[in-house]
Amino acid sequence: MKNIFFVFCTIFIFFIIFFGSLNFVLGGVPLFNIFKINLSDLVFTLKKKEFSDLNNIDFNKDHYIHKCGYSEDGFNNLAYKKDNFGFRENRSDLFYDTDIVILGDSFGASHCINKPNDLTSLLINQTGNKKILNISVSGTGPYYQKEMIISLFTKNKTNFNTFVWLFYEGNDHEELRNNFGKKFDFKFDNDKNTDIQILDQTKVNYVSKVNTTILKLKFFLAYFSRGFGTLIKYFKKYPALIKNEEIYDSTVKDLNNFLIEKNINNKIIFYIPKYTRLSYNKIKHPQITQLDNLKKLIEKTSKKYNFKFVDGSSIYWNRTDPLDVFHYKLPTHFNLNGYSILAKELSILVKN
Repeated sequence: MKNIFFVFCTIFIFFIIFFGSLNFVLGGVPLFNIFKINLSDLVFTLKKKEFSDLNNIDFNKDHYIHKCGYSEDGFNNLAYKKDNFGFRENRSDLFYDTDIVILGDSFGASHCINKPNDLTSLLINQTGNKKILNISVSGTGPYYQKEMIISLFTKNKTNFNTFVWLFYEGNDHEELRNNFGKKFDFKFDNDKNTDIQILDQTKVNYVSKVNTTILKLKFFLAYFSRGFGTLIKYFKKYPALIKNEEIYDSTVKDLNNFLIEKNINNKIIFYIPKYTRLSYNKIKHPQITQLDNLKKLIEKTSKKYNFKFVDGSSIYWNRTDPLDVFHYKLPTHFNLNGYSILAKELSILVKN
């Protein structure tokens, strides 16, 4: 019996040391899928009371409510007023004359981050410039964004000085592949009557039905085995995320030609990293190589058309704890810290 116990303890210690060493050396994404962990349940379990009021906003019946908080901070949904063109909280006059234009997806639109912590508000505070037009739209990518801004600014004859284009390495390449060449019918209107709220839905009402103790155990196992998962992924093949480089080149070229017509010389492409990149330790993993190849393509194309390329992946990665820019260090959108860093970097760029 003692021998069996000794063998068991030896095996247990070996696995602790083995998996712990892999985590230390490799890092990686916790194996949420393997352990069948729902992100919303995990947010519900990990959320901390001290964060409950950080993203709070007072209810207004004219707010548009996006019930996204259950998979972000766990406490507050996104609540904002749509502007006259259906975007988020822009003054009407800025659609005709502004200084700075920001274009991107959900990261640009400050997904599930309320005022005054959203990207636009932070930029206004840090630059002192109130003429910032943010026309970012969640779920979009470079091709849709290019078509949208050309359509909108041609219609409105918009004047501006600085253009900031956010590229998110998580899925912008997918949108580019899926939408390239499509025709879109942009309406640019806001039917406010459909957005009137009767009840206050700014607070998250999600309640997990999963046993908390079991979920925490599964999370520990998913987190503790992440290094092993990283090791296994060394043997996977990682194809180019944009196989046909011409489609991105064509997209940037079209928008650049439009910007040239409007005499816009201060053009910036800011590269936003995904959670996967920031979860790895600083190793040359094949998946990081895949992401780096994507970044090199975006940088090469940016410079080809005289955009200033800013590598946000290095800005976020070169931190003591890169994952603290996400809610509870989970694969969510940026938390308040993440947007604070983004706003700080952009404020420096647009001031120059």
